[in-house]
Amino acid sequence: MARRLLALLAVLCALVLAFPGHAQAGSLTADEKTRLARGEVVKRTFDVELPEGDFIGGLGYVVIAAPPAEVMAVLLDPGSYRYIFPLTQEARLVGRNGDDFFLTFRQGGAKVSGEYTVRARRETPSLVRFWMDPSRPHDIGDCWGYFRVDPAEGGKTLLTYGALLHLEFGVIKLLFQEKIRTYALQTPELLRRHVEDRRGPRP
Repeated sequence: MARRLLALLAVLCALVLAFPGHAQAGSLTADEKTRLARGEVVKRTFDVELPEGDFIGGLGYVVIAAPPAEVMAVLLDPGSYRYIFPLTQEARLVGRNGDDFFLTFRQGGAKVSGEYTVRARRETPSLVRFWMDPSRPHDIGDCWGYFRVDPAEGGKTLLTYGALLHLEFGVIKLLFQEKIRTYALQTPELLRRHVEDRRGPRP
């Protein structure tokens, strides 16, 4: 477990080194800010090599028409994750440890699916981090990610989402890793839709 925690720390360092200030609005280019203002999702992809293997990953930014406290409340609700991670067939709460909660996901399509459990934790008032629990059954090698909420103009939220995934299985990795990465980076859009749908029409 200690070795894995060190690996996760290395992943975090890799993200910071790859994109300094990545969770800050100031790190976005003028073009990216324009795209966000138009309602687009800005995405960046990258790969990280660790002793445990190679991870595929990405960052996603989106502006959500709700204040940060409201978006954070959704992220702290285990029931929300059924709607904000793509291809999720089932997301069930399987335990708590203090304020942390454990969610077991089953994800995939009609013919192929896999299961794994993540631990989610609110690290700071604006940051929720999640990572795979290796002590429970898992059909993927590893995963790690986070959500960050920052204030945006007009009482809105700039959401930053980062995720890394390690696929252990050669054929699946070879054939589907880019498709899986594409699906993973749909999460910011799904979260925006879920938050704004919950709010309903506003005057």
